[in-house]
Amino acid sequence: MVAAVLAIIGAVTATAVAQPDPRQMSGLPLPDPQLRDGTITVRVIRGQLTNNVPNHPVELHQGDSVSTSVTDAEGRATFLTLASGTQVYAVTELDGERIESQRFPLPGRGGIRVMLVGAAGDASIPAMPVQSGRVRFGGDSRILVEMGEETVEVYYLFDVINERTAPVEPPEPIVFDMPPGAVSVTILPDSSPRTASEGPRATLSGPFQSGTTPLRVAYILPYSGDRLTISQRVPADLEAFLVMVEKWGAMDVASSLIARRTEDVFGESSYIFGAGPLVAGGETFTFELSGLPHHSRLPTTVAVGLALTILGVGVWGALTPVDTRADTDRRLSLEGNKATLFADLVKIEKQHRAGKIGKTKYGTRRTGLVVALERVYGELDAEPAPVT
Repeated sequence: MVAAVLAIIGAVTATAVAQPDPRQMSGLPLPDPQLRDGTITVRVIRGQLTNNVPNHPVELHQGDSVSTSVTDAEGRATFLTLASGTQVYAVTELDGERIESQRFPLPGRGGIRVMLVGAAGDASIPAMPVQSGRVRFGGDSRILVEMGEETVEVYYLFDVINERTAPVEPPEPIVFDMPPGAVSVTILPDSSPRTASEGPRATLSGPFQSGTTPLRVAYILPYSGDRLTISQRVPADLEAFLVMVEKWGAMDVASSLIARRTEDVFGESSYIFGAGPLVAGGETFTFELSGLPHHSRLPTTVAVGLALTILGVGVWGALTPVDTRADTDRRLSLEGNKATLFADLVKIEKQHRAGKIGKTKYGTRRTGLVVALERVYGELDAEPAPVT
């Protein structure tokens, strides 16, 4: 998925950086249509592009399965794959350091190139003192939104960039206070080990080494209705506003920041991609999701109304003087209500098993029907037998 997303983002933004620092490219899966279908090449280097690491083992992880290949004279290990779409990642250990790529799907057409970059390993170069300075979020930083059951899962996949050759300590830590209502703030595995979370806040403290430091956090945001607005203050300059939204049905995303947009299909899901200009540090980006799938509250209202009606009938019956004919008519009415409610309960059970109604709607409707049936059975137990 990440490889396809990066390819589409590249088409949307139409920007590139000349001669990038290899450390900024480490672990990024890049599509290559020139490679044979299903091919993955992993290049291992030390520090610079000229320092290839030959005859070195590289692992490709696919769930519990691990394939191993050895780099050639150019530092490249090659893997031929079959099951396109399966999530994988490449791993090697170089000079005692474990280096992993991002997760990405096996390619169906063309191939994927990945570079794993280790430290230069020159002990003669003394460590540089930490300097005071600012960092920014790089141009590949992005917001990913995926759909849940009346919730959205929001991922901040940001790259903190230090352009200096020395480590930098910003005036204050990188802090994200998540939007109101956000729950389950999670630090993702490929984020910097210095990333921490407490309640709705995520923090990444310095100092930041030269190059790129990954910041990967996620949270869940419940919603009701067909619209949801997400606003987030950014603690440092965000070089470009990039948002990717999993699209269900007629969903759309809108923001005053979106200058370019496109839609594409990956696997079984459609995504909306939006791109826009720099967001300055301390400013807030906002985007609105519309056409969200949501369940109507009508079944709950109907169930509650039905339960209250039955309760009212029971109270009325308790206060009404005994009348044999009235008792008989009331019991027959309750029997009719029981039959109707039971038929409705059987109907929604069949609909749920067939996948025609969602979990939330099914649970709400079923609870209302069960409550109503319990009331009817209670009234029937209290009623005298019908007169024949």
